[in-house]
Amino acid sequence: MLVIPAIDLMGGEAVRLQKGDFATKQVYSRHPAEEAEKFAAAGATLLHVVDLDGARAGWPVNLSTVAELCAVKGLEVELGGGLRTLSDIEKVLQLGVAAVVLGTAAVERLDLVRQACEKFPGKVRCGIDARNGEVKVAGWLEGSGLKAAEVARRVKAVGVTLVEYTDVARDGMFTGVDAAGTAALQAEAGIPVVASGGVAGLDDIRACLAAGVAGVIVGKALYEGRFRLADAVAISKGKS
Repeated sequence: MLVIPAIDLMGGEAVRLQKGDFATKQVYSRHPAEEAEKFAAAGATLLHVVDLDGARAGWPVNLSTVAELCAVKGLEVELGGGLRTLSDIEKVLQLGVAAVVLGTAAVERLDLVRQACEKFPGKVRCGIDARNGEVKVAGWLEGSGLKAAEVARRVKAVGVTLVEYTDVARDGMFTGVDAAGTAALQAEAGIPVVASGGVAGLDDIRACLAAGVAGVIVGKALYEGRFRLADAVAISKGKS
C-alpha cells in the first residue's frame, strides 16, 4: 500500500483547507519543494499535488511551483486541479508530472477522460471527491448529483486504472479516514482506490492497510506533526 504525502498549492505556497473551504486556508510552507524533499527523505515515492488556484480557475495556475516539485529526486508527482483540456494535460506532463488526476472532467467531460487515457496511457487517474455521498466538482464548490461508485465505474470503462477518493467532510478535520467506505467503493467499482481525507494518526494508516485499499493520502496531519511520515511508510510495508 502506498502512503502518499500531499501538497496543496495556492499562490505558490503549500496550504491546507478544512472541508475544502477556501476561506479556511492555512499556509504551511512558502517553499513547497523543501517539503517535498523531506517527504522523499522519509521514504515516500509519490507526491499528491493539488493546484487549488487551478481548480477554481479551470486551468493550471501554479506551473512554476509544480516544475520545482517535479525536480525533487526520488519522488514522482501526480497533479490535479484545473486540468480540463488535453492541451493542459499535455502541458503539465511535459513539465515532468508523472500522472494527472482528473476530477471535474471525470464528471462533466467523460470524453476528455477517454481521450486522455488513449493519448497518455497509464498517466491518467481520477479524483472522486464526495460529501454526504454526492460527488463534488469545481474545487468541491459544486454538486454533481452523482454517486461515487457510478463515477468510478464510468472512468474505469474509459481507461482509468486508479481512483483517489476524498470524503470532503473529513478533509483537514482529523476525524479519521474512511477506510471502510474506500474499500467498499473499490469493491463495488472494481478498480484500485486510494483513501483521502481525515487522516489523524498512524491508526488511520493501519486501518487502510487492513481494509486492503490501494493507498492513503496524508496531508495536514504531517504538517502539524501528528506522526512521522517515515513511520507511516514503515506501517504500509508491514514493518511496524
